[in-house]
Amino acid sequence: MSDGRVFHATNGQRHVLRYTGRADYMMAPAIERFAERLFEGNGPGGLVFDLRQATMLDSTNLGLLARLASRVDQAGGQTTIVSTNDDVTDVLRSMGLAEMFQIASDDPVLHEIGAGEEIPLEPTGQRDLMKTMLEAHRVLAKIDENDSAGFRAVVEGLEAELGSAS
Repeated sequence: MSDGRVFHATNGQRHVLRYTGRADYMMAPAIERFAERLFEGNGPGGLVFDLRQATMLDSTNLGLLARLASRVDQAGGQTTIVSTNDDVTDVLRSMGLAEMFQIASDDPVLHEIGAGEEIPLEPTGQRDLMKTMLEAHRVLAKIDENDSAGFRAVVEGLEAELGSAS
């Protein structure tokens, strides 16, 4: 089980999602549901993913970050990842996510906000979990040619599983 937690804070139209601990795939559907509410109306003017206290993000969470960044980019906003953990930063770069995000060791907005509200990570059904995992891995398969074959295999497996669960 994950020891991860995610907190949300705002500064104007910029939203901050602060991750702590290990963020695994079981957390992703709740984060996705929360983020969907951020995109209602005009949506966020920008997103900052504060990963300074994160010890690990799995591929589902990395794909979710990429999906959210793409939506912000399409709306004309900017997404920044703040990471001071070399292991986390190395994974981001190795997966090609540095092409999608500005990766920094700090962001002024982090000094202007409080701790934020914890996003409730309520359990989700198996089908919703698999859908979140599928969409996250579809994004990852498109980002980096070096990793795409492995992610395509995950996508195909999840598609088959979801198809058989219909």
